[in-house]
Amino acid sequence: MTSERSANSSRTTGAGQDLATLGARFVALFIDWIACTVVAVVLTWFDLVTADPFGQALVRAVLFAAYCTALLAFGTQTLGMWLMRIACVSADHGGPIGPLRSLVRAVLLSLVLPALTALAHPYHRGLHDLAAGSVMLKVSPRRP
Repeated sequence: MTSERSANSSRTTGAGQDLATLGARFVALFIDWIACTVVAVVLTWFDLVTADPFGQALVRAVLFAAYCTALLAFGTQTLGMWLMRIACVSADHGGPIGPLRSLVRAVLLSLVLPALTALAHPYHRGLHDLAAGSVMLKVSPRRP
């Protein structure tokens, strides 16, 4: 469904679906990171996690990985993706990527460097997308 081998241009997949722009992907990632930061701060206020800077960074990274894994294991969007109208789908069948692949994607995305490789890929797929077998697509707005 979303194979890049038969794509006609760098803006569509072989199935003719529009790829998400790097700008939309970055904004969605920023929204998701802010959401995890807010949760980490709230947990700190209630003394459920450490206030030490290293501990806070670790808590945010773990929260982010768990959040992305949980939402992409059985669905195709996080809060940021939903707001930006993009989705993360399997490059093989166009559905959710599943628990293991969403965990791999989330951990690699948390490392930042694999995400930067999307700048050089013709379909804007970073190492985290390639390892998870995922592709980011634009989602058309639902009509009532």
